[in-house]
Parts: sequence; structure tokens; C-alpha cells
Amino acid sequence: QMCIRVRVNAVRRCDHVRIFEAMVVEDLLRDDQGRVSGALVFNTRTGQRERMTATETVLATGGLGGLFAVTTNPVAAQGHGLAFAARAGAVIRDPEFVQFHPTALDTGLDPAPLATEALRGAGARLVNNDRRPFMADYHADGDLAPRDIVARSVETEIQAGRGAFLDASAAIGEAFPDTFPTVFAACQRTHIDPRTDLIPVAPAAHYHMGGIETGLEGQSSIEGLWAVGEVASTGVHGANRLASNSLLEAVVFAGRLAHALLGSERVAPQQALAPEDRLSVRPAPAPRSVMKRLRRAMSAGCALNRSEASLKETLDCLDALEHEQALTSGLKSSLFTSRMIVRAALARAESRGAHCRSDFPSLDGRARHSRLQETPSPLSEVSC
Repeated sequence: QMCIRVRVNAVRRCDHVRIFEAMVVEDLLRDDQGRVSGALVFNTRTGQRERMTATETVLATGGLGGLFAVTTNPVAAQGHGLAFAARAGAVIRDPEFVQFHPTALDTGLDPAPLATEALRGAGARLVNNDRRPFMADYHADGDLAPRDIVARSVETEIQAGRGAFLDASAAIGEAFPDTFPTVFAACQRTHIDPRTDLIPVAPAAHYHMGGIETGLEGQSSIEGLWAVGEVASTGVHGANRLASNSLLEAVVFAGRLAHALLGSERVAPQQALAPEDRLSVRPAPAPRSVMKRLRRAMSAGCALNRSEASLKETLDCLDALEHEQALTSGLKSSLFTSRMIVRAALARAESRGAHCRSDFPSLDGRARHSRLQETPSPLSEVSC
């Protein structure tokens, strides 16, 4: 939060930065040669679509945890930036690699607050309904096993009906409010006293290692489009992100991108055409009830433990949602990104990092990237 405040204050001090609020990006604008020339946006104050043309367009739209039933991300983080870029023809790399935090508070809050892994570092234990520690059953390092292994172990205990909880009563106890004030406050909101009570936990979609393929300066595979942060795939994270590498990546690559843009020649956009299939759908977010079904389907078949059968069931559900529902612009993007994740997971017939296939539990021996590239959507003039 402090980092966000610092950045917001810095932006507000810049007289060359214009901030547009109450605007929702719906898609990218392109010219007839495929170069990105800005964004199609919906102005929620006027109720009208508008064109925002640009010589260079940077996507910094964050992650996609909101596509899963339990997430630590803002629920609106549904990977729309990936859909925009893919529909414009950009290469999307490694969309199947979604990291799940092993210990989000399982108290019904959406998004789910984190019970930081530092709790286990301080001696808290993962236990089941009977208060029996269970991580030794799954890994020699017990509670300090790698994040993906802990997450799958917690999921296994929950699915088996034994539940999963953090027990910090002995290791932290009365020191909890001072040592972990953020977690303590989150527990208090749901009437849990972590000094004495077990803390119910569950894995939650946390970070996306894949994204829009970029070079080291943030340039995507198509002219006029750049990406930075979680929406980008720079190659830094591999198949299983190390904690806090994301902050380092955002700072370093944002700086590199800014310097690259300062030194680049500006190409004035010749056209600003919108995807014609975007203009035919209502500019609105996905209905909450529909997103609930989508999120449940993604968590059931394309989350911590995947198989060919579960992934195909997920695709069937996504297809059914598209055919049953009146598409909105938000739902269209959420479905598009969900499909990319599932398709890439089906194609990766191995288990690697955060991607676990029960029908292919081993590495295939050859590290490789997934690359998806869609045929760009047909374009149309847009009257705004």
C-alpha cells in the first residue's frame, strides 16, 4: 500500500500525465496493418464508447486471479489485458502457469485476505480438523515445503474432508497482534482470535507467471503495443514465481520501458479501428451470477490439480456460458482469457512448477514455453 501511495502521489505531481477516471477499457484499436493505435473505452459517466488514440499503448492491467473462485486479487482482475492483446494478434506466453498462495483466509471474504507464509516461518503449523499437523505426510520439509507443494497439500486435505487450518497458538500466541497486525486484523473481522483459535485456510489464485510476451524493454510482438507488470511475460518468473520478485520486476521493467519509449520514434496512428465483434456486445461487466459459475468451473478443473478430463470439462462449461448468456464486453474478455489458460494447460502434458497434471505427474525432460497467437479480430469503423 505504501508503494502504491508513493506512485500515485508521484503521478499526480507530473504535469505531463493526464488521469482519466470512470473509463473502462474494452479493447485495443488498430490500423489496417495491425499496428495498435490506442484503446476503445467506455465512459461510465456519459454511457458512451470513446476512442483514445495513441502512438504507443502500454498495458499494465495486472493479473487474473478473479477468474478463480478463491483469490487474493481484486475480483475485477480477470485477465482482460491478455484478451485485448491476444485479440490484436500479440503472442501470449505461458498462460497456464497460475500460482496459488497456500494459505488464504478461508472465511468467505472475496477477495480472500492472506495469511502470510511468514507465519509458518515463525513456527505456525498447518493442521487438520483433529489438530494433527499434516505437512510431513507430503514433503520432507513439512510446513516449509515449496509453495506449490504446500498449496496442493492443503487442497488435498480440504477435498478429503479433513479441513486445513493454521495453528499459531503455541508458536506466536499473545504476540500475534504486534508481530502480524495485518493478519490479526483480517482474522478479527470474521471473529477469529488467532492467539487461541485455529485459522481456516485454503489455496487462492495469487499470481500469474504468464502473460503478453515482451522483450526486455516491454515491447510486445506487435507494433505499438507494450506491456509491463503482471500482464507481461518477461521470463523472469519461470514456471513458479519466487515471492516478491513481482515487485522487483515491475520497478525494473517499468523503468526500462519508459526509457525505451523516450528514445523511440513516434508513429502517428493512421487509423483507429475497433474489433467489429466488440461493437456488437453491450459495454458492461460480466453479470455476477455468470462470473460465479465461471470462477467455480475454473477452480474445479483448471486450478491446482488438472487432468485432460477436468480441463475438457472446464472448456465445456465455458462454451455453455458463452452460448447461454447474452455476452457483455466484460464477459467476452473473461471467457477469452479463461480459454487461453485451459488450452495451454491441455497442451502441456507434464507437471512443472505451478502447473500440475495428475495424468502427467512428471517433467517431460524439456523445458519449453507455451506460445498462443490468435488470428486478429476483424476491424470496423467505430462512431464515437
